[in-house]
Amino acid sequence: MADWPNIPAADFGTEEEVYKPQVRSEFEGGYVQSRPRTSREIRRFPLSWETMSSADYATLETFFKTYQGSSFNWTHPVTSVVYACRFSTDSLMSIWTGPGYRSVKCPIEVV
Repeated sequence: MADWPNIPAADFGTEEEVYKPQVRSEFEGGYVQSRPRTSREIRRFPLSWETMSSADYATLETFFKTYQGSSFNWTHPVTSVVYACRFSTDSLMSIWTGPGYRSVKCPIEVV
């Protein structure tokens, strides 16, 4: 399995989400019945960089094109826990913020 590329860590304060969907049925009497939709949760990391150099972006873009649809190892920058992850969207989003720099969003999730 591939490892996340050697680029600067995402901006501190990057979100972390534990997603566990449920099935909800509402009834006329105001009651709600619910149950888990899945047996396990999905941990999501919507990674973002306010300022990423063009060189680092090129590295991330190559990694994205190569491993989109596959899993890879990603190390959490705060806890140092290694997760087997995949890209959770079909695109790598960026905005030019100045000459040679981009603002980048790259959401990933645990497999």
